Amino acid sequence: MTHPLTVAALYAERKAKQEEAMREAQQARAEENRLHDEEHLLFLNRKLTDDDKADIDKKIRNGFRWREREAQIFTFPSDYCPDEGRRINHALPGWEQQLVGYAGEIYRYWESELKPGGFGFNARIVNFQDGMPGDVGLFITWPDDLAYGE
Repeated sequence: MTHPLTVAALYAERKAKQEEAMREAQQARAEENRLHDEEHLLFLNRKLTDDDKADIDKKIRNGFRWREREAQIFTFPSDYCPDEGRRINHALPGWEQQLVGYAGEIYRYWESELKPGGFGFNARIVNFQDGMPGDVGLFITWPDDLAYGE
């Protein structure tokens, strides 16, 4: 035998569905946070390989061929930076020290291998989320011509 339909039963059903939706959303956020933390740890421990260097060189050559003045080499979430991208966003002194993990590996590669060849390096926020820095882009730059000081 079915029970008669009541307003109280409808409200109870709605509340149960809302609570289930909140539990599912909390579980999804927890999983998202877990994945973010896992990716962050991989980023912090990742080393620059010869294949990575070849990929960077290829991006530079492609950009140069297309008469660009820079090549975006890598992006990563700004919250991987100790200051969450603040120094990079405002181009404050010491922004280079915010490049930890794999980003620091790329910076050191530029410093030791590419800088002596006339290339520049730039890091900047490439997108924003709710007004806050989103991702950091790492760029290798070069001048318009060879009149840069040779």
